[in-house]
This record gives sequence, structure tokens and C-alpha cells, in this order.
Amino acid sequence: SRLWSDTNPFWMQEHHTQHPQKINVWLGMMGGRVIGPFFINGNLNSETYLAMLQQQIVPAIQASVNNFEQIWFQQDGAPPHYGLQVRQYLDNVFPNHWIGRRGSIEWPARSPDLSPLDYFLWGYVKDRVYKTKPQDLEDLRNRIQQEIQHIPQDTLQRAVSHFYTRLAHCVTAEGYQFEHLL
Repeated sequence: SRLWSDTNPFWMQEHHTQHPQKINVWLGMMGGRVIGPFFINGNLNSETYLAMLQQQIVPAIQASVNNFEQIWFQQDGAPPHYGLQVRQYLDNVFPNHWIGRRGSIEWPARSPDLSPLDYFLWGYVKDRVYKTKPQDLEDLRNRIQQEIQHIPQDTLQRAVSHFYTRLAHCVTAEGYQFEHLL
């Protein structure tokens, strides 16, 4: 999941608040397809993430594929993803088929260079969403949805195909930084 704010750090504005407005966005990729976006207003915790998995994310994945039992689910080690109930749910729904903190396969900490969502999709969407300043959270939400819907299929497929190149460079660099090799 990603935290989105309705402000860009490069814009100057006079606005004083202790608690800026924000929304959380969950987005997934399968092959050349995007699953989501799904939104949670405010803070994300294990309980809200579990509800999102049960009510939105997993049903959307199931509706997108014919071979659900062969799907591997990957998530990073963010605290909401690591809650006991979340892990138990993933163990049940994706038995031995989920990657993440304490999952079937541990996802390496701080490894955004191996996830198409991190090395491509979030930046791609954010660049387009923030071309001009969103007026409010509803405008921000609408822009995120629009930009995701308009990503060309070949662009998504190219981003996913780069995963294998990145994986090879990661092995060559023995797990160390490799983006300079790309």
C-alpha cells in the first residue's frame, strides 16, 4: 500500500494543520494487469488491511483469474501487513503461496528495486496525478483512478518484463544495490 497526500513537497502554500488529509491506496499487478486501486481514508492498520483483503483485494484477484490456487501474493513488511490475523488469513487463502514478512517466502526488507509496483507503477501514476495540484481528497482519488485506468497495456507488460533483468542484476550484485547497472 502507499500513502498519498494531497500536497506536493515542491509546492509552496500557506496552510496550517496538525493533521493533513491523506488516503491510503492499495494497488496490485498481475502480469500486465492492475488490480485496484482500493482506498482507505486515514490511517491503515492490521484490522483495516484485513478487511480490505477480505472484502476487496482477494475477491478482485479471484475475479481476474481462472487459476486462483496458482497465484502468488506478495506484500512488503509494512506493519499493517504483518498483523497475526492478516498472516493467518493469507496462510488460509494463499497456502504456501504468499511472499512477505513471515510468509511462505520472506520478502527482502527494503527491496523496492525488485517490485514492479515500486520501481515503476507508483512513480508513473504519481507523476501524472500531480501534474497540477489536486483540489481536495476527492479530486486526488479521482485522478488516481483515472491515471491507473489509462496506463497502456504494453507499458505495464514492459515494466513486468524488466523484473527478470532486475533479478539477474540483483544476483550479479550479490543482493546489493544494482540500479546503476540498468
